Amino acid sequence: MALHRSGKVNGFTSDKLPVELVWSQDFPSRYEAIAAERQIKGWSRAKKMALIRGDWEAVSRLAKGKNGPSTSSGRTGIEVSAQALTQMRAAATAAHPREACGLLLGEGGRITAVRGTANVHPNPATHFEIDPQALIDAHRAARAGGAQIVGYFHSHPRGPAQPSATDRASAAGDGRVWAIIAGDDIAFWRDGEEGFTALSFTISDG
Repeated sequence: MALHRSGKVNGFTSDKLPVELVWSQDFPSRYEAIAAERQIKGWSRAKKMALIRGDWEAVSRLAKGKNGPSTSSGRTGIEVSAQALTQMRAAATAAHPREACGLLLGEGGRITAVRGTANVHPNPATHFEIDPQALIDAHRAARAGGAQIVGYFHSHPRGPAQPSATDRASAAGDGRVWAIIAGDDIAFWRDGEEGFTALSFTISDG
């Protein structure tokens, strides 16, 4: 808060001083705090105001129907570069029998690159946690004009390419894309506020 009030933080608040704290929440780790911040930043103004008021009924109502445009089959579609697919498979192979993880980079519905990160979870054989510093660095790069963080990828060394119970429990519901690798199989999912939705994808050369 002191940094924001000083005007030394370039961004949304720099021309809206003075600012005051209207809502806060404690989190057990930086990773979960960053995930929550990312989720809330994507909310509408009405939904943010409902959160500030503590009106959880309104927050829930405003969350409905926000999982993105659907095709006639009920699946949304994205575009993924062939290089990104190759890099994810390589990361999964290198990390085996532990879970690989990293960031999906691009813009909108296009994934043009991936960035592998350390899996810092205490039990990397069955769980993943992206290195918080890598996540912070990627957000800083995006704010400076670099590629945006479209979502995340991780591997399932011993399971199918679909969200596990652990994945569902740790999901932020922020609308990001999750790529899950199982062997040569890669599946994409939208982490929406109502749960995971399967995504179709096309492969591009770029």
